Amino acid sequence: MPRSSSSQDFKNFVERYLIVQDAKDYRHCQSPAKFVALKADRPGVIGGYFCPENYSTRIVYFSLDPDREWFLKILQDQADGLVRPRDIRVATRHGWELGGNAEKEIKLVSDNGIKQLYWTLYPASDEEKTTGPFLCANCGKLFVKHFSEPSKLCSNCG
Repeated sequence: MPRSSSSQDFKNFVERYLIVQDAKDYRHCQSPAKFVALKADRPGVIGGYFCPENYSTRIVYFSLDPDREWFLKILQDQADGLVRPRDIRVATRHGWELGGNAEKEIKLVSDNGIKQLYWTLYPASDEEKTTGPFLCANCGKLFVKHFSEPSKLCSNCG
């Protein structure tokens, strides 16, 4: 349950303690992946880790009260059939697991930890091993393409 905090306090906490700074793309290109926030009409922070070629290694949604169905629908609408409900995982992040400063600060935003929903593609077929979710360099939405395709634009923008 949140204490008397603002959504900015929540976002600041997520940015400082929950977004991984040294992520790596282990499936597509072995390059560093950085967090990019995605637009959302729900409270919380949603974004993904993307390599330099805009491949998405993981999409995450941090919230005090996450809406799993909303998160699933956004992913399914944008990632064109790659997202299965069973591939969305849930975790609760607590201050004690994040270090001393985080343990003190998390009490400003939550008494029960912060929920994290996350999705990573787990290929179920040979075809899915050659394609993946990418971030459109123009509109900022996810789209699916083959690894060999050079475009960084979805079909709406390209």
